[in-house]
Amino acid sequence: MAEISFKKTVKNFIVLEGLDGCGTTTQTALLVKKLEEKGIASISTREPTDGSIGLFIRSVLQKKQSVDPFTLALLFSADRNEHVYGTGGIKNACDEGKMVICDRYLFSSLAYQSMFMDYDIVAQLNSFYPLPEYLFYIDLSPEDCQKRMQIRGEESELFERLDLQKKTDANYKKTLELLKNSDMKTYIIDGRLSIEEIHKKICEVLKL
Repeated sequence: MAEISFKKTVKNFIVLEGLDGCGTTTQTALLVKKLEEKGIASISTREPTDGSIGLFIRSVLQKKQSVDPFTLALLFSADRNEHVYGTGGIKNACDEGKMVICDRYLFSSLAYQSMFMDYDIVAQLNSFYPLPEYLFYIDLSPEDCQKRMQIRGEESELFERLDLQKKTDANYKKTLELLKNSDMKTYIIDGRLSIEEIHKKICEVLKL
């Protein structure tokens, strides 16, 4: 496919992405803390969400439930629809002037679900959702991500095998390339940098 078509970007919407273990959750927390220190109203959120659909998705990722790959892609899209357009969702918060910082978004669906499904179908399922104003992609190799998760003693989830992480990494890079001409501001950050250095780079981009 030559390009991916999504709805226009939403101002004040910031997404952090990367392979499992790259540090998106840590950087999300640090960014929200920085915004609070600056007196800027912000909301921290994540996908899958903590809603009923998101919780079911997490049970699938934790291998407690089993569903067909297309069913899982539909569930992610349904969870995202509520996340973006539901009462008190991302779109509403951004329109009110709040900064919304999201740990993972539709880019994860394109990277992970397309391992088991046609990439174009996953893209179509996510074409209903806007792109963020800023995307920060923490670029860390699958091998280094695996080492970090092992050190932390985390139990492996559905997509966290090294061979699948390598495929996910390739899909992420494919998505970033296809979206390079969009209005979204994309920043790829070296995940080998320290936590503090990555946070500093994000703050510099956002002029915080």
